[in-house]
Amino acid sequence: MALLEKSFPTNNCQIAFWHIQEDSNTLLEMIKHFLDEDELSQYSLLTHERRRCEWLASRILIYKLTGEYQKVFYHSSGKPYIKNGQNISITHSYDIAGVMISPLVNIGLDVEKMNLRILKIEHKFMDSSEIQGIRPDKKIQSLYVNWCAKEAMYKAFNIKDFDFKENFRLESFQYETSGEVTGKIMQEGFQKLFAIHYIEFDGYMAAWCAE
Repeated sequence: MALLEKSFPTNNCQIAFWHIQEDSNTLLEMIKHFLDEDELSQYSLLTHERRRCEWLASRILIYKLTGEYQKVFYHSSGKPYIKNGQNISITHSYDIAGVMISPLVNIGLDVEKMNLRILKIEHKFMDSSEIQGIRPDKKIQSLYVNWCAKEAMYKAFNIKDFDFKENFRLESFQYETSGEVTGKIMQEGFQKLFAIHYIEFDGYMAAWCAE
């Protein structure tokens, strides 16, 4: 079942999420007749049930968003794309799969299931100034906005030898269940400032960016 679908005509992007309630056999039946030998070979190498479901759900989402089946290819940088000229970003967490599609090259999408474990690693991806700017009553959600936003920035710009704390920053923001934050990438010879969108739904946090 499609859990959440949203279009962003202002920056020419589409995003959709799939709540995976089906098993891999059920999902495979939905698109099996589209898969070529190469894709069937890729799929056969996936032995874990969850990974199979993620692989299938992402391709179903691409089909739903574009209106026709699209095989996933990869640039030399590792970024995925489809042959109709669009670039894509794929993400999964537990039973949610997500896809972002856009003709823009620098796009990134991340989704994460929220839990208390993030408190143990906040110092690994958050600068002290970022931590100080968080609302205490919304700390878990705010930490996940930071984590997902930084993952989205990483996917969009494919920075090498990066550190989430040093190279990726978010400006202070007041948490709402959905919103926009300003993200910054800082690395020797490269600096970029741009908008990142986020949304909380059903115990998950998602964030995405596009340029």
